[in-house]
Amino acid sequence: MAVLPDVYRDIVEIIADAPGPVQAKQIVPRIGLPTTTGKIDGTRGKLKRLVERGWLDEDAPGQFTLARQGPGHDRTNFRSPRGSSP
Repeated sequence: MAVLPDVYRDIVEIIADAPGPVQAKQIVPRIGLPTTTGKIDGTRGKLKRLVERGWLDEDAPGQFTLARQGPGHDRTNFRSPRGSSP
C-alpha cells in the first residue's frame, strides 16, 4: 500500500477497518475534510479510481469495500497469456 499517495492510503485503511460497505460521505470527515458536497464528490472520485485500479470493489452504487482480488488485478482489461487459464 506504500505505492498509494497518503490520502488514498488513508481511504483504503478506513475501508479496511469498516465492518461493511462504506459511502464517500462517511469517509470525508474521517480524512479530515468538511462534509461539503464538493469534498464528498471529490472523495467519491478517489474511491472510483481505487476501484479502477483494483484496490476496492463497488458492490452496489456508492457502496465501497476492499477488493476481493487485491490491487493490481484489472478485471476489465485482464487477458491471460496464450495457453494459460486465468
